[in-house]
Amino acid sequence: MRVDVMKESLSKNNHIIIVTYNWPPRNAIGTHRAYAWARHWAEAGAEITVLTAEKQPFDGPVDLDLPNPSGVRVIEVPFARTTKLAGRALKFDFARRLAKKIKAWINRWGSKPFDPRSRWHSAARPTALQLAQTADIVVSTYGPSASHLIASDMKQSNPAIRWIADYRDLWSQSHHEGISTLARQAMRKEELASVGRFADLLTTVSDDLRRKLVELTGKSVLCVPNGFDIDEDTIRERLIKQPESSGPPFRIVYTGTLYAGLQDPRPLLDALDRMYSKGLIGDGEVTVDFYGSRLDPLNRLAEDPSYARFIEVKGHVTRNQALHAQRNADLLLLLESPRPEARGVLTGKLFEYIASGRPILSIGSRPEYEIGKVLAATGTGMTFGPEEYGHIDEVLLESIKGKGVYDAYAPEIEEIMKYSRERLAHDMFLRITE
Repeated sequence: MRVDVMKESLSKNNHIIIVTYNWPPRNAIGTHRAYAWARHWAEAGAEITVLTAEKQPFDGPVDLDLPNPSGVRVIEVPFARTTKLAGRALKFDFARRLAKKIKAWINRWGSKPFDPRSRWHSAARPTALQLAQTADIVVSTYGPSASHLIASDMKQSNPAIRWIADYRDLWSQSHHEGISTLARQAMRKEELASVGRFADLLTTVSDDLRRKLVELTGKSVLCVPNGFDIDEDTIRERLIKQPESSGPPFRIVYTGTLYAGLQDPRPLLDALDRMYSKGLIGDGEVTVDFYGSRLDPLNRLAEDPSYARFIEVKGHVTRNQALHAQRNADLLLLLESPRPEARGVLTGKLFEYIASGRPILSIGSRPEYEIGKVLAATGTGMTFGPEEYGHIDEVLLESIKGKGVYDAYAPEIEEIMKYSRERLAHDMFLRITE
């Protein structure tokens, strides 16, 4: 029924341009949001064109092997002239760390934010303006800011286009550190001059981010959460099966990026160290396995012998290997900031975790924040903000025995199915064409 209604709407609005930097082969969680829209809208009969950027050495890893969705035209625009020597250098961790430090220094002290991807805006502009003449709808998704700036150019070129500006994360209101006051003011000015002035509608991933965007822009904002793009029957089979520990060792798994100062595993590691000191766990009984290519904060933590006995740095693996690690974990670790600015953060990784059918241990984000609300509503995990850190030891010890987080794991299947990317894509289209 949902697809039939959508097809009827598509007969009136059949050419959609999706402007997104994140697209395969870029292996980032944000890639899956735009990919799901393109795939499901095309399946329902829309003419879909994806305008994206040719991937650069600093975009790594770029090994996400997803097929180009049937009926979707993808236009990749080159924008950076990187020498072969620089390209080879950026494949090494030390070179990427140095480049990241230089970028951070400029953003902390400069009057304008620095992002090498901003050059994609001017490079893609001629193609975007040409596409604008035949488009009915353009959907741009942040970040980088170049996505929204490209769509703004298209809207100004053809005012008849309906422009939907999507926010996976906030732009000038981001909770990330390291941006000078002058740079943040420049970001706000650019955001209001583009999205604030020309966008017809905004979408974002959580209610808290929606409120912030309404306050900033005064525009209508729809909440379109992230989700999972896995067959619903498969998800039901996983969720019905009661999870059990496969240890020893008892494996706690984290997949993705670690941002210094925002995602801190120390409350968990401190709890494990206390348990070890009391003789409650022994060597090799519990490991915390980290999968990802950007795990710089772990280097310092792994030098501390109190933590080193638990940390296993697995490094970057393919997406299928990461999903396999999630499904075979005893607990899945989710880390986020407890700061008020992070209240509305609702990463796509949360729903990837939920779809794995394994219990989730969220540390950092407070229970009343969006992550805690979703975990409570779906019955898939427990949330520990700073006020609850003292209870982590007890819950971990009970979980190792098969209780603790396992007792709290009671998936609400129909609530979870609301986060099917297929359902979300269909519902989003019907809402943005009202």
